[in-house]
Amino acid sequence: MLRNYFTLYHAAMELHQRLAGGHLSGIFSEHKNEVTLAFITHSGEHLQLIVVTHTPLLCLSTRESEKRKKRDSANLMAELSLQPVREVAISPSDREIHIHFVDKAFLVLQLFSANTNLFLVKENRIADAFKHKSSLVDKPYQSVHDAPGLLRELETLALNGPLFVERFNNLKAESLTEKVSAILPGFDGTLVREVVNRAGNSENPETLFSAFQSIFFELLDPQPGVLEKEDGEPGFSLLHNVHVTSHSFDSVLEGLTSYSIIMQRFLETREELKGVRSKLLRQLKKNQKALEGFSPALLEEFARNYEQCGHLLMAALYQPRTDRQNITVENIFEPGAPDKIIPLKEALTLQKNAEEYFSKASKTRGKLKIMVARHTLLRTEKAALEKLLAATENISSPKEARRFIEKQCAKPGKSGDSTLKNIRTAPLFRTVNLSSSITLFVGKNATNNELLTFSNTKPNDIWLHARGTAGSHCVLKGTTLNNLQVIRQAAEIAAWYSSAKHSALVPVIYTLKKYVRRGKKLAPGQVIVEREEVLLVKPSNRLFSDQA
Repeated sequence: MLRNYFTLYHAAMELHQRLAGGHLSGIFSEHKNEVTLAFITHSGEHLQLIVVTHTPLLCLSTRESEKRKKRDSANLMAELSLQPVREVAISPSDREIHIHFVDKAFLVLQLFSANTNLFLVKENRIADAFKHKSSLVDKPYQSVHDAPGLLRELETLALNGPLFVERFNNLKAESLTEKVSAILPGFDGTLVREVVNRAGNSENPETLFSAFQSIFFELLDPQPGVLEKEDGEPGFSLLHNVHVTSHSFDSVLEGLTSYSIIMQRFLETREELKGVRSKLLRQLKKNQKALEGFSPALLEEFARNYEQCGHLLMAALYQPRTDRQNITVENIFEPGAPDKIIPLKEALTLQKNAEEYFSKASKTRGKLKIMVARHTLLRTEKAALEKLLAATENISSPKEARRFIEKQCAKPGKSGDSTLKNIRTAPLFRTVNLSSSITLFVGKNATNNELLTFSNTKPNDIWLHARGTAGSHCVLKGTTLNNLQVIRQAAEIAAWYSSAKHSALVPVIYTLKKYVRRGKKLAPGQVIVEREEVLLVKPSNRLFSDQA
């Protein structure tokens, strides 16, 4: 009943009582498809009338304020500024509210569901418009203010039962609702269904007349209320006791304003829930793709081959080396198989090449271990995502939706995006908790090192790096340079995450982050260290708990 003729009729009467004798202070638009008319009433109060044009779910609301946005706010129809208001009235025959000014110009609030608009009429022609201005300006506007109107016709029927019965019997419409709709101008689908329901779906014209008559008198003396429909969507009604959970108001404008606030919240919640579902689906798709790409057998085969090559090279240490790039050896692990050709690094001896292959095998098995752990984690995440998606399907009310969103999402950041809780995402850096208050952060690659060192540290955090070799930047938080025991533990991990991890001892520098700076021509991850201390440590990852 939001845009029903009776709703607008009472809204126009209430606006007349408040605005007649006051003046219009301005018209402006702060949001797309929304226009605000600002008035100062005859008693000096500020009242804004907000009209929404793009959805049938919203219509009119009021706000007792003179505030407006300083930015992104457009002035409209400036010529009407400070014009005294003479009258506010609804068109007798249509859902249009007219605001008349002393100079005979008037505004038309055209409140049709699909074609809501605001335009200015002067000398029976449209002089300006909020929407479709180019096609409306200078077109004639025929006022029907003196026509008998819908209320007069409905009143005649409500006071004349035989006339109602006669008209009903003369109609040849196919369905009962079509008949009732044809005989009652101004009754929309909601009111027609209410007439039929109160008549118990009876086609007896006297029963229908009685139902219509009771509803008509209720509409003339309304009880504005905001209710909640079965699907949780808010609704607005003028009828008496239409819903046991409805909230009643003393005026139609108050009811419309309360409804608008609740409906805005409902629409925002629905869009947020839609966004959450989309994000869950994207994450689930990404998760599924990662699971499908899991291939432990391939990595295991690589590791086995590298290890075999290392053993074969060790067995061939005294074999003449005629080619510096590769060597052909007997495959002692597979009798009867063809000889195996093993690629070599020219600058290294056979023993060093063998060590290289053993190192590759070790690294590959390390990757395999991480991959298996990651696969287990992905399966857990997938189950959690599917559970959340199933939960969204069972949400049946806005309150449930809001609770779900608040539980699963963090507060929006400046970008407006929401971050889902309880769904694990990879952290920016590897982390090691050395104690309840001390944490070591380890970079993952050159770009990640740059981010860790220059965007996620404080000047007095301790910075570590393997000296003279490529490796991860490490940042120790929660301690000082006096805690040498913890710094040594961090240095061992820094050595492990360097190219020298297979060496017996590795020199690791440590310093305060404030002594680490970028170089103008250095690549990402490369830095200049102004002060440093050095520890000689054995690489170790025994304390490491990878959360990447």
